[in-house]
Amino acid sequence: MGFAHTMLTMNDWLRSLTVLGGAFAGVVAATIGLAVLIVPDPTASAEAAGSTPPVAGATNAAPDPGDGVPRQIGGTLTMSGDREATFSVDREDTGGQYGLVGDDARIFFGEDPLTVVQMNAEGLSFFPDADECRVTPGELNAGIGVAGAHILCEEIADIRDNGVVTVEGTVGMAADLLGMRDHLPEDGGTVEAGDETWEFTEAVLFVGSRFFVAGAGSYSMQLVDEATGTVLGVDYDAQTHGLSLVHVARDGSEQAVPANACSFAVEEIGVVNPRVTLLEMSLECRELGVPGLGPVPVDGTVIVEQVELQQ
Repeated sequence: MGFAHTMLTMNDWLRSLTVLGGAFAGVVAATIGLAVLIVPDPTASAEAAGSTPPVAGATNAAPDPGDGVPRQIGGTLTMSGDREATFSVDREDTGGQYGLVGDDARIFFGEDPLTVVQMNAEGLSFFPDADECRVTPGELNAGIGVAGAHILCEEIADIRDNGVVTVEGTVGMAADLLGMRDHLPEDGGTVEAGDETWEFTEAVLFVGSRFFVAGAGSYSMQLVDEATGTVLGVDYDAQTHGLSLVHVARDGSEQAVPANACSFAVEEIGVVNPRVTLLEMSLECRELGVPGLGPVPVDGTVIVEQVELQQ
């Protein structure tokens, strides 16, 4: 069970892209001074600590066509008050708290409730209280996993007392962060293995850059049944986009799965956000050798979150 627990922990860590890192960043800022955090280099703001490259396929922010449905990540906001300006954000930052960044601006969001926790734009820096900004969900573009969000921060003060401003605008952002995935099922499913039923409460397939964890293998996806301690290792072929079952472990024993011993049928059923696509994956093995169980037929369907890792 130690192996299974390790893989569950790894998956939980990777999927919490918008939660981790906030408290740590605050301690660092207090220790080394706020200068770096507050005044990002305009030419390097997109490369702030923990940021990721632009999402593949993302486009520059463009005017809304008028129907309220976002066509891409990002948008343009206006600043009024002691400073009059407009600024744009056009890509995601998923290195810690979820953020939207542009060439000379960035906005980071906290959850429960969803609100703005940090904003840098036009040479000003803000760390608003929870009640100073409102993020109101708008329309969903289910095809790309992006939803509109109206942002209003009223009379927020620059932390160096350089002015008080109101910031307002509508942007496209990850739909699941706005709670818009009720139309999609959660990941996981069941597989019949001989007389047993394996239940996988989560299923996350990582594609793109290879992911390695010391002592835990290097598979694109791990399916873990906690009741029996069974772990299935699945590989993804970036050239063919095919899946193959390559590894099975149980009660501390493990073995490789022969090529072509199992087949997969995969169908896309929805988009969670610009980095995560939901798949329905059917697995069939006429005879799979399982440590401690022997050769058994395996058949079942699992809902899988396919996560695009940045190169």
